[in-house]
Amino acid sequence: MLRLNGVLLFWTLCHVLRQAWSEDELSSPRDVRVDSAVHWSPVTDRPGIKYTVQYRTSDREKWHNISGCVQTELTTCNIQSGCVMARVLAQEGNRTSRPVEACRHADSCSPEVQLTSKEGLLMVHMVKNNRLLEDNGGHFEYNVQYGRDGEELKDLYTPTSRMTIKHLDVGRRYCVQVRYLCYQKPFGNPSVQHCESIQESERTKKKKIVAIGVTSTILLGVLVVGLMLFIYRHHKKIKQFLQPPLRLPDHYCEYLSGVFPQQALSLTTSPCEERHDLISIICLEEDLIPESDREQDYDSSNGLDFLDHYE
Repeated sequence: MLRLNGVLLFWTLCHVLRQAWSEDELSSPRDVRVDSAVHWSPVTDRPGIKYTVQYRTSDREKWHNISGCVQTELTTCNIQSGCVMARVLAQEGNRTSRPVEACRHADSCSPEVQLTSKEGLLMVHMVKNNRLLEDNGGHFEYNVQYGRDGEELKDLYTPTSRMTIKHLDVGRRYCVQVRYLCYQKPFGNPSVQHCESIQESERTKKKKIVAIGVTSTILLGVLVVGLMLFIYRHHKKIKQFLQPPLRLPDHYCEYLSGVFPQQALSLTTSPCEERHDLISIICLEEDLIPESDREQDYDSSNGLDFLDHYE
């Protein structure tokens, strides 16, 4: 039973919330503007709609109700002088519209910023020339926050709409955000964060190109000289390494392996060659005469010579 009651209670609550959510949302005030007072146009002509005006001097502060402008049916409300932001919301019974914000000076409560990067510096220009400076004089300035992308921003202050941030690292990305300060208190909303990379100048680029060219030439010269010295010292080993491997011709390999054809070793004779008898020993005729006969012939020849001499 308790479980059934819990289910019915939950269903009833959902139904009530659904009906409340399905009701038409109350429209917001129109044409909200701030000068010496806050002005707006009514939501509709039907009676019963009331308006509440709130103010603050910085987005870091809470909204405060303006005395005399809480659930009023008027469409104007006096506001204090100085740097002030205001907002107006409509109320009808338990319904409340979305608030509409406005700023006393300029079209926006946050400055518009332009960045220009050069070598080692970043130039910040606040585009809009608002009346905050005119109305507050020396009590107004810009809070310029800068730093590397992803890091904590540092604070700088300037009363003018231009500022140059120096001594930045080339090639790094820097981000800038600007907001108003009135009487040393933040006013309005900070600007959109803008980021720029610090570029190199043309002169620096040319110097780098020349340095790279000279370094490359020196390294190439050292490499060539070192290669020549290496070849000179090890030219024999290099020559031996580059020589093709020695290899016997195929017919030598066949002969040494015993598979060389026998007919290749036989001498072929042409049919035009003459045939001769085979000579085994060659002797002179003198070698065939007996030694005794040779001595007799010798004596006889000597005797003849002697007779011829004697005669």
